[in-house]
Amino acid sequence: MTPLLLKILTQSIDRIKLALSSKKRSSIRHQPYTRDYPHLTRREYLEHPELFYRKPPPVHEVRILRTELVGGFKRSYLTFPSPYQTPYLENNTVYGIYTTADRLDTADWVLIVLHGWGRPHFRIEKKMCLTLAKYGISSLLLTMPFHQERAPAGSWSGEYMVSGDVVRTAESFQQTIAEVQAIIPWLRQKFHRVGIFGMSLGGIIAHLAMTVEPFDAGITLLAGGNSAKIVWEGQMTQYVREDIELAGITLEQLELIWLATNPTNLAPKNLVKNLLMINGQFDEIIPVSYTLELWESLGKPPIKWYPCAHYSSYFFLKRILRDIVEFIATIQKPGIKSQELKAHIL
Repeated sequence: MTPLLLKILTQSIDRIKLALSSKKRSSIRHQPYTRDYPHLTRREYLEHPELFYRKPPPVHEVRILRTELVGGFKRSYLTFPSPYQTPYLENNTVYGIYTTADRLDTADWVLIVLHGWGRPHFRIEKKMCLTLAKYGISSLLLTMPFHQERAPAGSWSGEYMVSGDVVRTAESFQQTIAEVQAIIPWLRQKFHRVGIFGMSLGGIIAHLAMTVEPFDAGITLLAGGNSAKIVWEGQMTQYVREDIELAGITLEQLELIWLATNPTNLAPKNLVKNLLMINGQFDEIIPVSYTLELWESLGKPPIKWYPCAHYSSYFFLKRILRDIVEFIATIQKPGIKSQELKAHIL
């Protein structure tokens, strides 16, 4: 199939998926809860992102709700209080799915996994984490703010995280990174190495988290920089743009309000040496131009392109997981050959 036909096919799949996602509209008109923006727009954040993403105390109370055995691996559902409290009671508790590679020689790696925006369930993510466990990589999939159990009554999963309330959106990014940092000490008690793996919106936030936390590895899937322009131009967020414009906010103002939530702005402060980006060549939800912009700002780290758009990346999931496993393996043992991967990791 020619590149042009692949582009048409994969983008059509995405557009059909978006057309069927009728719930992805505002249940209410979201506008900034305050017009007082100085706490978001300080230029010093560009040099010192830790002033914006302030490190919280470690989590002291992790509660296991239930545990199940799946495919020979232990999957635990856990919860802990968010270190970043909001006016929304439901949003102040973090939920996570902890999948452990329960083998004698695999207490080395764990990945903190951040999902995409608006995920109503984690069927795909749980399968991905189980596959990683089969290759000796444990994971903690965190439910991001305002998603699923954390969604306020009457809203859909993720609606309040990215919306016309651009102040709350920026604060949701702060909250997510605070929750990631708060749980890291708990994970480091169990694992030698802690990495982060973010998908789509979770990938954007993962890039930001890498500016304040020196993860042993950073992996992003379908992510990019320039948060404001992604929302302004992306196919998935046109109704969010409408709410922002109805609130009287221009693109230029939005770029200022989201100054510290733009991974491209903070890219020079990235603390992670081992970084892998995986993206779709025809993505219209995270426009390719903003992926390239971020990639260049990061100094052109390893990047893997697939002939897909956003949702159509699902058809390459096995190969994407292989990329992640190979990447982790080469960090553990530089120069390892592809045929040695399985024997080395398992």
